[in-house]
Amino acid sequence: MVKKFGIGGKTSVQADVIVLGCTLPGIVAAHKLKRKFGDSMDIVVLDLGSTFNYQSKCNVAFTEHSDSDSDTESTNTMYYDYTARQLLDNVARIYLLQYAKEFKLPLPKSIINPENQIKTELDKESSSLSSDQDEGIPLQKLFQYPNGTTVEFLNNLHDFEYLSFLEKFELNQYQTFLDQCMIELFQTNKVNLDQERKVLLYYDRTTMEKNICETLLFSTSREIMRIIVRLVCGAPAKRVSLLFYLHQCYRTSSTKNHLGGLNTRFREKLLGHCRKRLSSKLQQSIADITMETKSIKQIRTYSEQVILETLKGEITYTCNLLAMALRPEQLHNIHVEDRLMSEKHIEITKDLQPGYAKKFNILYKDNFWSKQGYSGDIFSMCGPIIWAMERPRMSATGSLEKYCGLIGYLMMRENDNGHESKTAVVEQLVKLFGEEAANPVSYRETLIADVYIPRCGDYTSLHRLMTEGSPKFLEWGALDVFADGDVAAALEAGHTAYLHLLGCLRPQAQTYDDIVATDWPTFLSDGPLSRWKSQITVKTGLKITMCTVAVVIGIKLLRSWLTHK
Repeated sequence: MVKKFGIGGKTSVQADVIVLGCTLPGIVAAHKLKRKFGDSMDIVVLDLGSTFNYQSKCNVAFTEHSDSDSDTESTNTMYYDYTARQLLDNVARIYLLQYAKEFKLPLPKSIINPENQIKTELDKESSSLSSDQDEGIPLQKLFQYPNGTTVEFLNNLHDFEYLSFLEKFELNQYQTFLDQCMIELFQTNKVNLDQERKVLLYYDRTTMEKNICETLLFSTSREIMRIIVRLVCGAPAKRVSLLFYLHQCYRTSSTKNHLGGLNTRFREKLLGHCRKRLSSKLQQSIADITMETKSIKQIRTYSEQVILETLKGEITYTCNLLAMALRPEQLHNIHVEDRLMSEKHIEITKDLQPGYAKKFNILYKDNFWSKQGYSGDIFSMCGPIIWAMERPRMSATGSLEKYCGLIGYLMMRENDNGHESKTAVVEQLVKLFGEEAANPVSYRETLIADVYIPRCGDYTSLHRLMTEGSPKFLEWGALDVFADGDVAAALEAGHTAYLHLLGCLRPQAQTYDDIVATDWPTFLSDGPLSRWKSQITVKTGLKITMCTVAVVIGIKLLRSWLTHK
């Protein structure tokens, strides 16, 4: 039982473990600890009560009323039986499934099984086409060139059939090369610690923009990669370290297929993936161990314990192990003792910049795009829409929604100033689908603060801080750098923090189920030949050709000189 007593007008609270902050990673870690130890260990969650200015409003998946038990149970069974066999190659889906199953929250089919969902939607839309159209016609996706011209195609966007042979070749080779880099970076059994440290530092100092310009020759390929980085990280390529980008892509198993609408990462970020429902369930599970507190002024250590002092000193919290589950900006006004957090790490957290993405949701009375033979999937290089898809039907009970809609991302300018892009969005949709797109029922634009972006050069230190931690006093693994939109990343951070805390408290209590999720993906393969093949690009080809020509000319000149000699 948590000890609470007063001395001289001051209150002191003692516990074995304190989780500071009610962010999603924090409440995940607290929930897992409570389930593991129950009443055998004193666990307290401190809710600072602060709000986040850019909370996602994309929670359109379900209504507030619970679905019937029978519907929920059957829906869960259908989803989890399938994904247990088919979807073990995606870190994001693994964590979404694990916690949704635990709380019996049905997941949208567009997240669980996007490939089959698209096929199902195609079948439904094909059967509803007008009589003058052939049944079974697959629905087209749209790609818009920078000059506004449009190309239709059926395959996944990452195949880039609209590019020239050389552009498509170098883009595919570049993404294959990045996949090989991920194998080296994150499958640590491949290299020893000294080699890994050198590799990490190299990629950490290399920004995406620099790597893109050094590797890709054609401007079209470069621009596509810049848009992909913006979608994955919520920030332009010049602000993102290559290491950070690779880590984000590793969670969804590959750098490819990030524009086709099939990737869990995008649908999760776009839809908010029932964040409110999931957070609510987790908070209910830890309600009896949660305490509201005033702002924390100082965190220090004394006699093998961590002490948290409030701003006015009325309450002091003492614990053997502290898990930091704050957002980076919440640390700014807290003085942390040097042995718990160095000045370097404090500066890193202060320099983290929120990565912003703009989501739009436009509704129409009629699903006119499918009648025209289009799926609603859009990828554009001229904007304002970067990427869009048809808004999925999200009801777990199968009921139909009143309006059809499109949802997607908008281009974010450096000096955006928060102005709405409705007029430009409608104009773009009119160009793509005709005059029927000119009269939407409603339009909503939302700013999503998806993730905090470390400065180039900082990610390695931050990653070590959040993965190594302090075995005696402090665990930083739940520091919420994943902000509000990336639910799977927040679940992963909380689960990883729980494993670290468990390793400090009682290592023998770790189970296979606790650890197995952190081992994904295991399907990535490595080989000298595949690594060598991935390094063949248009630029390297030109360099090899030029060197070969220079060598041949040099040999001929040398032979000519020797002959005359």
